[in-house]
Parts: sequence; structure tokens; C-alpha cells
Amino acid sequence: MRRREFLALSAAASVAGAQQQQPAVVASATVDTTPRVGIVLSSFKGGEEHDGTPLKGLDHPRPADADLTGAELDAMVRRAIELAALRNGNLATAVEADAWVVVKTHIPSCYGLPGASQPYIPGSVTDPRIVKSLISYLAGQKRGLRFTVVEGSAGWQPAERSGQPVDGWNTDWGGAFDGLSYRKMIADLAARFPGVRFEIVDLNYAESIELPVPGKALAHNNSTGTYRIPKVIQQCDRLISIAPLKTDPAAGVALTIANYLGIAPGSRYGFPKNDLMKLGSADEVMVDLLSYHPADFAIAGGLWALEGTASVHHNLVVAGARPVCVDAVASAAMGFEPAGLPFLRLAERKGFGTREVDAIWTRGNEIEEALHRFQRPPGWQPQAEKR
Repeated sequence: MRRREFLALSAAASVAGAQQQQPAVVASATVDTTPRVGIVLSSFKGGEEHDGTPLKGLDHPRPADADLTGAELDAMVRRAIELAALRNGNLATAVEADAWVVVKTHIPSCYGLPGASQPYIPGSVTDPRIVKSLISYLAGQKRGLRFTVVEGSAGWQPAERSGQPVDGWNTDWGGAFDGLSYRKMIADLAARFPGVRFEIVDLNYAESIELPVPGKALAHNNSTGTYRIPKVIQQCDRLISIAPLKTDPAAGVALTIANYLGIAPGSRYGFPKNDLMKLGSADEVMVDLLSYHPADFAIAGGLWALEGTASVHHNLVVAGARPVCVDAVASAAMGFEPAGLPFLRLAERKGFGTREVDAIWTRGNEIEEALHRFQRPPGWQPQAEKR
């Protein structure tokens, strides 16, 4: 029996039991509080909700390890966004027409950079075509008036500062991603949507401010309880985190919450940001940084993923309005138990969403269908919750 069928039967049983024990009550209104996460493989042919409502699949489903066109990837991203919608609205309705939207990418390495400390490997960076699809989805519905694509890499610096001919913004990735660089993506969007502002901001050198962690700092060596935070992260109206599926020796997996390590400016924490990681564990630091502006939407996946230093071809997009829920579902699809990932436990305790996949309404493919078991990083072990 599949998980969705089990949940449907459990829900039906609970309702039946309640009806036998309690008098009927008519509610004046209902509030949809269950987090929803869209899961879309390139092979998604459609399915149904727990109540039997049919779900439309992709127009041109392909095998999960097939080489896809940019248009086929765009269809996956848009379908995942649609499936993540709540009853009372979707991503477009959550973004105001005049909103300033920041899109946090993950670009730890740069193709073609001489002497790079982190060589580019397929699956290691956010596919710029996914970023373009997300922004096109919003701008096409006239949601958002300013879009800022950001990253603060520990592996490269902007060409105007490094003196190198290439950086993570202008590299063409050796033809990967249809040869689309981030700067070309911005130019394409500007030409397509006149009147909307599109820009790139490198967080390593953006204007920043020292601020206390909202709530309380988790990093055990952070005696001041503060971090240096780029003002673009603090001041934007909406923040969206997009990251590939990756294993990580420090946290087990590195997904949309680990993406927040890139907001800490290298001008303050150095390259490769060793001073940042002296403040505490990677799990603690990433959740501290998430606390300044929890993502309003998150997308994990792409056409390639990373298992250690090896590329994995697995066409999967996971999307939703709560990064904890997205990372929980994505990690489960990678064969990791969310309960054994400390960063999810810490983020859940701070109120950023549930890590319990049985409490998340997944729509699209089943987690079991999307499952591709990634090897655990050498030396890393899941950590059971302390009682």
C-alpha cells in the first residue's frame, strides 16, 4: 500500500470514529494549515489526490534519467509550483505585484576558473534554467516588480574583484544548462519583461549589517548571538531558496536550508568562510541564518544531483512554501530519514515547519516513486533526537 493511500484510509477511519462518538458540528469556515509540497519526476504522468481528485501529469513525460530540454525542465518546475499551492492561494498570489523578490541560488563552484578550489561537477550548482522558470512564472503573472538573484560563494569571487576572466555569474558552464550563464539569464528576462527590474547581487560584498539572531542563536560558539547579514536579505519582501540535491559530510544532505550558508558575506567571514564555521556546527549556523528571513518558497532538485563528488542523473523537482517541509520530503526522496537530520529538528523547533513527512501533503509523485537512495557521506551518521 502506498503512503498516500495509507494516509487516506487513516484519515477516513479517524473521521468515522469521530462521527460515532460526537454530534455533528457545522463549521462556518475551514483554514488550510497542512503544508503542501509538490514532487515532480520527469516521468510524471498524473495521479490523484487522497480523495480521488485527478491530478494532471506532464504533457511530455520522460524517464527519470532522460536528457531533457530546457522546455521540459520548465514544465517540471511549473508543475511542481502548481502542486505546492494551498486551497486559498499559490505562489503567485503570495507575491505582491510590486514586491521585491530575492532568489537565493547555490553556486559553490565555477566552470573554467583557473586553480579553483572547488571544481564544477554536474549536480553541484543550482541550474539557472530553474531560476529562470521560477522568475518567468511570477513575472508572467505580473507578480513582483524587482527580482534580485543572489549568492555569496566560498569558492569564487566576482570577476571585477578577482581579476579572473570568469566567475559564477558569467560562466557558460561548458555548455551545460544549454550554455545559459546567470548574466545571460538576467539579460533575457529584462528583454522579455520590460518595466521589471532584474539584477544580480554578490552577497560577499553587498552592503551588510550586524544583527542579533531572531529568537536566539543556536551556534554554541557565537557568544555575541549576532551575524553579519546582507541588507538585501533583510529588506526584501519575498525570499526564494533554490538548491540542487546534494549529500554533505557535515549535515548529511545540503538542500534549501543549507543554501543559507551562502548569505554570510565572505568580506566578513573570509574565503572559504572559515570564521563562519568556527561559530558552531553547520546545522546550527544554517538554521541561525535561516532565522533572519525564512524562505517564502523553496525548490530543491533539478536534472542532476551530487552524491559526494559523483554526479547523479535524477530528474526531480520538489517545491513548497516551507523550506523545512521541502527539505524533509527531498531528503526522504534521497533515502535519508528526516528525523536523523539535526538541522531539520532545529528548524522545526524554531517554528519553520514540520519535518514529519506524514504530516505533509505531498502532491504529484509519491515519495516512493521519486526515491533514489544516495550513499551516506563517509563519517556521517544520523543523530537520534535526545530525550
